[in-house]
Amino acid sequence: MLDRLMFGSRVTTQRPTVEFGSGVAESMQSIGTTLDLLARAGAVSTSTKVKVLHPEWDDSAVKAEVTLILTETGAGAPDPVGTFPM
Repeated sequence: MLDRLMFGSRVTTQRPTVEFGSGVAESMQSIGTTLDLLARAGAVSTSTKVKVLHPEWDDSAVKAEVTLILTETGAGAPDPVGTFPM
C-alpha cells in the first residue's frame, strides 16, 4: 500500500494470510537432556523414557523395548538377596 501511495506503483494490494502451526516441537536434544536429568534423579522409569522417545509406539512395542533395555543393561536381573519384594 505504501509503494502505491508514495511512489505510484500499480501493484494490487492483498491482505496476507498467516497460518500458525499446531505448536512448537521439542528438539531431540531437549528431550534427551530432560530424560537424562530425570534418570539421574531416579525420577523416571525405563517405560516412561521409551514412551517419551517413541510416542507413536503401542504398549506392546514399548514393553518389548523396555525388556531389551533391561536385559542389555542387566537392570532386569532379580535382586540376589531378596531385599525388594517383586
